[in-house]
Amino acid sequence: MGDSFDMKDMEDFLDASFESRLRVESDLGDGFVRLRVTEAQKRQAKQDIRSAEDVAIELLRNARDAGARTIFFATSLSKNRRTMVIVDDGAGIPERMWDAVFEPRVTSKLDALRFDDWGVHGRGMALYSISQNVSSARVMQSAPFQGTAVRVDIDPSTLSERSDQSTLPCLVKAADGHWTLSSSPHSIVRIAAEFALGCRRDTTVYFGSIVSIAATMRAYGKALMRREDECERPFASMDAPVRLLSAARNADELRDRAASLGLDLSSRSAYRIMSDGVSPLDPLLGMLERVREGDSTHAAPVKRRRVAIRIDSADLDSFSASVKGAYADLAERYYLDPDAGLETRVARDGIHVFIPFAER
Repeated sequence: MGDSFDMKDMEDFLDASFESRLRVESDLGDGFVRLRVTEAQKRQAKQDIRSAEDVAIELLRNARDAGARTIFFATSLSKNRRTMVIVDDGAGIPERMWDAVFEPRVTSKLDALRFDDWGVHGRGMALYSISQNVSSARVMQSAPFQGTAVRVDIDPSTLSERSDQSTLPCLVKAADGHWTLSSSPHSIVRIAAEFALGCRRDTTVYFGSIVSIAATMRAYGKALMRREDECERPFASMDAPVRLLSAARNADELRDRAASLGLDLSSRSAYRIMSDGVSPLDPLLGMLERVREGDSTHAAPVKRRRVAIRIDSADLDSFSASVKGAYADLAERYYLDPDAGLETRVARDGIHVFIPFAER
């Protein structure tokens, strides 16, 4: 978990509490206020975000402080962009405030300052700090009492991240029954796991790729519908961000609805999700391997959750042809028969390719 607090943390907390009560600059309506801010505070806020991992924890804390019970965290990395999308079922933001929440000292948490494992939160500076250090940050969808979808795009050349973003920590159970995380790189998924563990009594976190999270949100929304049918009462509006994907009637509509949340899906990925070709994720804590204290003293490679997919026969034929073409060059150099017989099989654990050695 985060580092322990020092006296400066406490002073900052007390200062923030005092300022929030006595330095309201303007009432913006709908429970939002703008607090007075100095240029020094703005400069400090820009320095508070030093990595992609810092962005991740601030987005998660922001969703938690909005009262979210369920948080979906999707992320992807391309050559020149790290994307993070947070979709939650929290308090939501009026549309007229979507831009304003990224301004300094704008907050709806005037009397809800929190002192947690990562410092003080609720001073109206977190989203501003993020916006000053990333390529773009915007509210994609939100409405009061319906939740929020926020997308952030980061240029890795200007805001760094840990090189190892794939190793998951283990959940370690101590003799007294207390759960902690094993040692692992301080990556985005590590940050998300720390947050999920610390907030597990109040909030459920789902973490994964954009495609996996989209599939999970669709399944989540459909499960809510079934529960509503059983209880004969609605739990949330069908327009709530966390439910938006479950109402899609076809792949094109799913892709468009996902895009409105900041989740970019290809037509092929949307089709796979609609045909149940992408399995929904378990909550993040359920994806972590569990060990007892003493069984593991360092980060162990965690078994990745296997994803069951269906591969179209035409796609498999195209893949097989590509492999056969690549093998032809190798066969030529080693005097092997390039037409010996390629076998391609899709199994639960992956694609199996077998090429027997046969002389020409």
